[in-house]
Amino acid sequence: MHDPNDARQVRQAEQLERIAQDRVADDLCAVMGSEQGRRFVHGLLGLCDLRSDGYVPGGPEAQRHQDYMAGRRSIGIELLSELERHAPDLTEQMSSEARLNVIETGFAAMAAEEQNDG
Repeated sequence: MHDPNDARQVRQAEQLERIAQDRVADDLCAVMGSEQGRRFVHGLLGLCDLRSDGYVPGGPEAQRHQDYMAGRRSIGIELLSELERHAPDLTEQMSSEARLNVIETGFAAMAAEEQNDG
């Protein structure tokens, strides 16, 4: 059992917490270190609806859906916070790559449409 008044136990708990935080940082940097990892994380963040306000009008069923969406959003906020803390440059790179992917996908769709038209 942890005794918060025991300085040795407090130091040991703090050391274990630092080790855990370092592991999270290392894991995030490893995932974000590849284009595939950044694309995967961007997709996860997209599932979290970070840009929605979460409000769903209606009765009890809507409230349950709103609670569900709030939980998804909460996970996304936590993940984004960890990314910005431990891998800010890679987080920006992820966003840039996602924007470029949207542009490239749009061009590919226009080219396919022109090819079908003509």
